Amino acid sequence: MRYRILIVDDEKMIRMGIKKAMPWEKMQIAEVYTASCAREAVELIRERRPEIMITDISMTEMSGLELVEQIRKENNEMRVIVLTGYERFEYARQALQLQVHDFLLKPIDESELQKSIMVQVEWLENRRIKQESSITSSRAQGIRQQVELEEFMRSLVTGRENSGKRAEVFLKEFHFQESGEMRIGILIPGVTGEEDPDSEGFRLQTIKHICIGMIDEKKRGITFLDEKSRITIAFFCDEGRKEEELVEQLMAILNDELETKPRVIWGSVKKGIENLWISYNDAVFTLEHEREEFEKICAVNWSRKGEDIFQDVFREFRNALVYNVGDKEKIFHIFERFSMAVESYNLSAKYARSCCFELASSVYFARFSDTGSSADEKLSVLMQALSGADRGRACRVTAMFLENLFEGEDGEVHELIGRVKRRIHENLADDLTVASLAEQYYVTPNYLSRLFKRVTGEGCNEYIVRKRIEQAKSLLATTTLKVGEISIMVGYHDMNYFSLAFKKHIGVSPVKYREQIQNGR
Repeated sequence: MRYRILIVDDEKMIRMGIKKAMPWEKMQIAEVYTASCAREAVELIRERRPEIMITDISMTEMSGLELVEQIRKENNEMRVIVLTGYERFEYARQALQLQVHDFLLKPIDESELQKSIMVQVEWLENRRIKQESSITSSRAQGIRQQVELEEFMRSLVTGRENSGKRAEVFLKEFHFQESGEMRIGILIPGVTGEEDPDSEGFRLQTIKHICIGMIDEKKRGITFLDEKSRITIAFFCDEGRKEEELVEQLMAILNDELETKPRVIWGSVKKGIENLWISYNDAVFTLEHEREEFEKICAVNWSRKGEDIFQDVFREFRNALVYNVGDKEKIFHIFERFSMAVESYNLSAKYARSCCFELASSVYFARFSDTGSSADEKLSVLMQALSGADRGRACRVTAMFLENLFEGEDGEVHELIGRVKRRIHENLADDLTVASLAEQYYVTPNYLSRLFKRVTGEGCNEYIVRKRIEQAKSLLATTTLKVGEISIMVGYHDMNYFSLAFKKHIGVSPVKYREQIQNGR
């Protein structure tokens, strides 16, 4: 592990002298930052998050101890070394109160400073090892619990579960009332055309992982594989929980991430976990007996009025705009097609104004709910601009409204995606999902998924997997860690999922890859 250090001193000669004098590589320091004042230091700490800081006490504007006091409110784990030209007990006492880890007198002895820095690095290394050991242990426990939960759910939906104790544990863990309502949904991933069993296995595990992030982690249901390895979800149907809306969001994310069109086969809503098997049987019956139906293309009944016919077309445009609210280019392209349709259907000016305002309102509120932006007077201004406009002007005014709505978005979007990518890089061992990342940055999962793919050209989940595999390759090539340990370190609780993901991206299993590296191939 390599660490980051910040040197704070208002004398350039001192801070640059320290930066140039220390053998940073040998000390496991990868990045060295400098700041000439406390304000600059605070900004660097927030942006770069160094693990160690060396600071002078005597500085203008804010002293070194005042700086430490401020950052302690935000970062209690930073290792701090204080430098001072004054041998005063009061300074030492304050430093101890602020949890300063070393207190050195100027002029600085290079060997003493190097020794102090190495003490901090050793402490950080010991903490990292303990944390990884703790994480490995807790995740191993988590894996066992997940396996037990899935076994319980399979036995429950097949009617074999008779253990009252296991049911009690289930109810307690999920804060679920014994008489609460549940409903089964069987997820059909959609056809991809891939015949490779490993690729299909990886896709199945990826879908399951996304489902767990969207549903299980929010305590809205339980995802498991039934006895035929179908992704099955037991939804909690408490009052206020709309499982159909949740599934729509899930389907949109799966479509963005995997470019597939999944669907869910529903069972009936049943009270009590002891009746969940009925809901499951309903879903299985529907799945096994349904026949594929294709949409019938009906000839247009030209006896209908143009505006009546346009209602169907209008709904398609509105749904398309709302669905693509995270993609500015698609929004403008769809609205351009809408404007052409307004002319071709020869709509009245009044009806065109009504349609334009409804489309603009739908996009506005979809964007508002996705980003959490503050509401303003844009719609009122649009309404006034549309007043009395003919259909051509109505479309032009609405197009300008959409341009203004998305004005300056590119910078904001790239900044958001940049923060998300940094979060992924720095936390590969965590349970990273589109849903958890979206929650951290106060946007909806669907919005983040669409934006990420638009900006980077790949799905958010795909990006996470790729970065994890890159890290796994490095660990396999440079360490003697067991494959199972590496799997956990790069964020895979399921060893099988890790192996499938690795083989999907690299072409060989982790074990085979390590053998090839060791043999120089």
